[in-house]
Amino acid sequence: MKRTILWILALSLLLAPLSSCSNAPGQDGSSDGNAAASDASDAGGEQEAAPPEPDKYDLARAKFDEIADADFDGADFGIASQAATGNSEKEIWVEELTGDVVNDAVYNRNLSVNARFNCSIALTPGDVNSIVRQAVTSGDSSYKLVFPNMATAASIAQIGYLHDYMKLDGLNLTEPWWDQGTLAMQIEGKVFFMNGDINYLDNDVTYIQLFNKQLIADVGLDVPYELVREGKWTIDAFRQMCMNVTTDLDGDGAYTDRDRYGYVTTGEGPCTFFYGSGLTLVSYDADGHPILDVDMDKTVAALEKVVKIVSEDNITRIPSDVATGKTMFMEDRVLFYGEVLSYIVNVRDMETAFGVLPIPKYDEAQSQYYTYCNAIASTAAVPVSAGDLPMVTSVLEGMAIQSFIQVTPAYYDIALTRKYARDNESSEMLDIALANRVYDIGRFFSQLGIGDIFQKLAASGSTDFASSFAKSEKVAKKMLEKLIRDFSAIE
Repeated sequence: MKRTILWILALSLLLAPLSSCSNAPGQDGSSDGNAAASDASDAGGEQEAAPPEPDKYDLARAKFDEIADADFDGADFGIASQAATGNSEKEIWVEELTGDVVNDAVYNRNLSVNARFNCSIALTPGDVNSIVRQAVTSGDSSYKLVFPNMATAASIAQIGYLHDYMKLDGLNLTEPWWDQGTLAMQIEGKVFFMNGDINYLDNDVTYIQLFNKQLIADVGLDVPYELVREGKWTIDAFRQMCMNVTTDLDGDGAYTDRDRYGYVTTGEGPCTFFYGSGLTLVSYDADGHPILDVDMDKTVAALEKVVKIVSEDNITRIPSDVATGKTMFMEDRVLFYGEVLSYIVNVRDMETAFGVLPIPKYDEAQSQYYTYCNAIASTAAVPVSAGDLPMVTSVLEGMAIQSFIQVTPAYYDIALTRKYARDNESSEMLDIALANRVYDIGRFFSQLGIGDIFQKLAASGSTDFASSFAKSEKVAKKMLEKLIRDFSAIE
């Protein structure tokens, strides 16, 4: 889910328990609330009711109408996207109405944009890295907008082939249809790619946890929804629930993909606990410059917890391919399944009821649940060869707004929470899981060489993060300094 829906729902979920325990008038069943209201009426007469909050979609439609006019005279508005990476193509363009709510929302969004700007959104799937490089070097203005994955975007941004969003007029980057997490991931005040309602692949590849409700009951555990609500869904609580679930089902004396486990995930599973702990590899100094800034004590402590999950007591299985993990979960041989959000859809035919959970926190003192999205997530960028920027940004902003109005509600409210999630609690958990995503330069700019240290150590059973990081730190600092120089030199 994108920004506004998530923020409102997550905030209401967080505030609801607080208000129920407060001493607000009338909340405790006494007549104090009525008495206070009566006193106020006697003292000042009837108070005017507060005006209703403006409808966010009405506000968005008004913003859409205010976009500067652009007329492409019926020409193509060329967009390049990653080929065959999840929904990388379908989030941009679909051929026809099919009755699928998300497909049709994308179709209708494009109709709205085409009509408003007299253009025809045209998609070219392929190797976006090569497409951008060739277009820029040859001066080809065919591609007005591109959707590389975030790792590729970081690479082509560094060589100056993408426009700086901060210099593009006509974009309202602080509006809810733009992801403030990617906006905050600035380098020297420059932003070369953005997520938002315009792309939903970043939601698809955001990490969550699924759990098997029947298996939870079979092993005598309580569904952990209340732990999440109370802020007690931690790494330690997760491990405790995973303990003693692993079983050698086929009795061959070895633990293989044919057996049952407390936790099954992919190679990136251990890294979810790092970001779930609120940790990052790169942060910003007082002047806004990115710096290597690892909380070493907390990172090592988190790694020690994760090693106990991933490498001890046969709690965890990381199959060699993702299809195997999915099969194990659907066959009721996995208690917790760590995967990306799109797997809610991928396991929709599972007969056993399942639920959704956020990534566990480091400890109860941590105020929020955090997660991150895989670097294969798409992201919106404008190549420097795009041509008439005022026209391009009009369409870009228009697509973002109409995605907010049409695509996001379809994607989140219908396709996920209503069609595939098995209970109301899963919808609530999904809101919490997506409310705080971490975007870390140390992860998305792979040239720093430090993004996978944590997960590799966890998988190997080592807790020596300090030593491993020290071996890479010198090179990482040099690469980060080069990154800053390169970005500073881009006009």
